[in-house]
Amino acid sequence: MPLTKLNATFGLTGTLPAVSGANLTNIDGGKILQVIHSENAYANSHTSSSYQDINSASGTVWTTAITPSATSSKILITSSIYIYYEENGNQSNRGDLAVDYKIGSGSYTQIQSGQLGNYDYGGNGVQHRTRNAFNYLISPSTTSAVTVKFKYNCASGCTGVVNDGGDADSNCTLWEIAG
Repeated sequence: MPLTKLNATFGLTGTLPAVSGANLTNIDGGKILQVIHSENAYANSHTSSSYQDINSASGTVWTTAITPSATSSKILITSSIYIYYEENGNQSNRGDLAVDYKIGSGSYTQIQSGQLGNYDYGGNGVQHRTRNAFNYLISPSTTSAVTVKFKYNCASGCTGVVNDGGDADSNCTLWEIAG
């Protein structure tokens, strides 16, 4: 389709001034200052009701860390965790997936957890595969490193599997947002 040039007069004359951010008022934060991203394809499995950290290698807890540039910054945690629960010959395959964070060398605080999985009333075995997204905004009020990790457990003797190979991987992105 050809472009058409329109000739219209709107009563404007002269040169428009350049707009400077210094002249804007009542505009608060929201700028993305930095982004840290990590991927994890290491296969994990767990069969206990006790929480197990998701590892990125044998014996190595998968963590993602960001160091805010200002105490007023907020950290947006976005993630996609590939996890499934399976149980052969049982009616239940459920567990919990949780996200924790810590500041500096402090202790981890759980942000949120949720139960995943399903229940088969027929008792012939079940499996539930899914990708789970966590999206949280925290205000850590620090310029020390903020470290995020994930953990999971199993209910009723099932097996929980994270990142079972191939394209089944997980990721976490930490966004520093100006406060």
